[in-house]
Amino acid sequence: MNAHTTVNNHTPGDTGPQGDGSAMQTEKSETALDGAALHQALAIATAEEREDILRETVRTQLADILAPAVVDDDSNFLENGLTSLTALELTRNLMTLTDVEIPLVAILEYPTPAQLGHYLAEAYAAVNSGDGATA
Repeated sequence: MNAHTTVNNHTPGDTGPQGDGSAMQTEKSETALDGAALHQALAIATAEEREDILRETVRTQLADILAPAVVDDDSNFLENGLTSLTALELTRNLMTLTDVEIPLVAILEYPTPAQLGHYLAEAYAAVNSGDGATA
């Protein structure tokens, strides 16, 4: 799980107050959407670890979008204020990070970080079953 910690350590350092919000948002977005570290972590993870990593990635991305909302594994996206525009942002961010095509309807079909993380783990495994490691 050490890879899991490395992937998700980007967000805590980015949440402190910083002047105007635009600089913070740009810095956070660039750091949060670097999929290389995520791909490395997923490539060496077991199936269970991969699901944990992707669940945490969903939570992190959702918390960034809905800030300052607290998001736990069973938080319903829509009940936490996710709109059609923010759902589109969430799926776009997750697709950028994972290189897995995520239909927008997946947000409704898998409406919690735990459920969407499970879906992403299965989809990621299916996409990468041929080569095991992606860059």
